[in-house]
Parts: sequence; structure tokens; C-alpha cells
Amino acid sequence: MGKIIRILNHNAIIIHDLKNKRVLLLLGKGIGFGKHINETVDRLPLDGQIYELKQKTSKGDTKDILRNIDPMYLEISSDIIALAEKEFGQIDRNILLPMADHIAFAIVRIKNDKNIANPFANDIRLLYPSEYRIAKEGCRIIYDRTGYQIDDDEAGYITLHIHSALGERVDEGMLVAVIVRESIAQVETECGIRIDDNSLSYNRLLTHMKYLMARIREKEILSLDMGEYTKSHFPYSYDVAEHIIERIARTINQDVPKVEIGYLAMHIERVRQSEMGDKGGT
Repeated sequence: MGKIIRILNHNAIIIHDLKNKRVLLLLGKGIGFGKHINETVDRLPLDGQIYELKQKTSKGDTKDILRNIDPMYLEISSDIIALAEKEFGQIDRNILLPMADHIAFAIVRIKNDKNIANPFANDIRLLYPSEYRIAKEGCRIIYDRTGYQIDDDEAGYITLHIHSALGERVDEGMLVAVIVRESIAQVETECGIRIDDNSLSYNRLLTHMKYLMARIREKEILSLDMGEYTKSHFPYSYDVAEHIIERIARTINQDVPKVEIGYLAMHIERVRQSEMGDKGGT
């Protein structure tokens, strides 16, 4: 199958797959025990985790990451990926190193009392509930392996790594959360209301914003235009929606179809009516 080019610890080795010209990371209990560099590996372990290593990752050069990271975090990251695969099926396993690197630095920050706040943690939880649930299970794995408790802010960041394995980069997932949070804040400011994060209307608006961003990314255009109807019946909400769409377009440096304004206006109006009661008329 290949030759061992590096032994990280008893549970992690790197091999060169000569047949397919790949560098593979093999993780499994005792897989590196008693092994030596240049030793031939005839077959891959059935009970182990196998990852193809690319030269570059979103966190930098693969060699640099492996040189500076405790293999324990690779094992933790692999365990979290296994949970994600059980939930979602096949995912992009290239998140292994970036997520392991993030978890390693999170533990360093905790040790040094320098936790980084995540102001979008709640929005990430609501936007990506399945990924967040896996991240929270991952936090328990981290605690069991390291003895350090990962808070909800860090769980939000791990959620984005898991979500990125489903086809959206971490920075794109964060961008969605930021735009949603800023848009909700704009609705609150312009409508003079305080939106309950746990309300049904908030969750509907959040879900709409999530799929709005997905449509923009996939260049999908809604077939039914509600613009004239909402502009006529809910002019205030339409105006707020128009401002939000303009902000999104500036932020992502991409045109957003005008048809999105009408649908967003309907959700904003629903939130206004829900939060303002009799004061929320048009």
C-alpha cells in the first residue's frame, strides 16, 4: 500500500501511498505502535480513520500544522468528523486539520485565560442546528480528552467548521451569521422593536435569511415576485428590506436579485406585527 514517512504517536502515522501518489494520515488505536519510518504498510486498517493530506489548507501549509500540533487534536477532530458523518453521510474530510488546529488554539487560549468571544454564537446555533448539536457533542469529547471545557462561543466556531464540510467555507458561514445579525439589528433599529431570539417570527426570519444567502451563492432566482404587493401593502417593511438587500450586495460585492426584497419584506412585516402587536400596522 505504501511506506511510513512519519510517526506522530502510537495512534497516528503518515504514509506515502505509492500506487495512487497520495500522502495519507492514518488514525487508529495503536496504529503507530512499534512501527518505523520507511516500513511498508500493506493494507489500510479497517477500524482506523484515513485522511488524504493536501499540501495546503485554509490554515496554511499542512507540514507546518502537523509540525506544531499535538496529534491528540487530530484524533479529537477525527472523532468529531465521525459524528458528523453519522449525521450527514459523506462530508468533506479536509476539515480535519483546520478544525484540529482551531481546537488546539482554543485550549491554549483557555489555559491562558484569553477566551475569544463569539457575538454570533446564538445566530450560528439557530442557523445550523444539526451542525451545532454535533459541535456540542464534540465539546464533550474535547473535555473527556483534555479536561478543558469548551464554551458555547467556541462551540459556534466548531459548528462553522462542521458546516464547511457540507459545502460552505468557514468564512462564508460566518459571513451569513454576521449579515443575519446585522440585518436583525437593522430591523430592530428601524422598526423600534426588540426581537425575541426565541420567537417563532425570529426563527422564520433567520431561516429566510439563511436560504436567501444560499440562493445568492447558487445564483438561484425566485420565480414569483412579491415586490409590488409588499411595497403597496407594507411600505415600511419594504423600505427596511430594500436597505438590507443593498447592504448585503455591498458586503459580498455581488448583485442581489430585486425579487428578494419582496419576500424579505413579508418576513420583516411578520416580525413587526408579532413584536409590536397593535402598534405594528403599516
